[in-house]
Amino acid sequence: MKASDIKIGHVYYVNFEPVRNGEFNGKHLSVVLKRNNDKYTFVVMPLTSSANGVGVNKVNIGKISALPVNIKAKDSYAVFDQVRTVNASRFVTVKSGNNSIHVLIDNTILLNLFELAMRDTLYDVSQDDKIAVLKKTYDWECFTKAKDLAYSIIKLRKAVTGNEKKISALIDEVGNTLKDSTYSLDAKQLADGIDSIFGEALCKK
Repeated sequence: MKASDIKIGHVYYVNFEPVRNGEFNGKHLSVVLKRNNDKYTFVVMPLTSSANGVGVNKVNIGKISALPVNIKAKDSYAVFDQVRTVNASRFVTVKSGNNSIHVLIDNTILLNLFELAMRDTLYDVSQDDKIAVLKKTYDWECFTKAKDLAYSIIKLRKAVTGNEKKISALIDEVGNTLKDSTYSLDAKQLADGIDSIFGEALCKK
């Protein structure tokens, strides 16, 4: 497959061979979790029809309705401890008859798989360190969202009038996003006036 055709949240066959002992082997359906910056490697989570290991290293994600009839009759199990980076050359499209098909899994399931992969990565980390890592990640994502909203507000304020309601709604959203998080601003963000917008938003909370 061409790397440009591979999409996040879609299911493809992935050939995991060659492997070393203990690694997930063979050709299996897999969910794409991430496209790497190099554009030709992807992070995937393998799927299997075997229930062995459920609750230990697998989770039942049910039947994937977009799969061909002969496959979707069985439940699929995501192997969350075998997340792996693979080259696009390992991918094979899923086919129904002679036609390649797009197999997109439900977004709720995809988010659950992201959570499982993250939690499994932190499995041997102490609870306090887990909390610290997840809190830092939460704070960063809240800050990034609020910063992007603040730049949208700046852009709207520089535009023609008539954006007051939209600006007010965005300020409320900035406040809601930041109210339970910690953050720091760099010199450019301070110069751009992001601190002023953050302060305005938080004063409304």
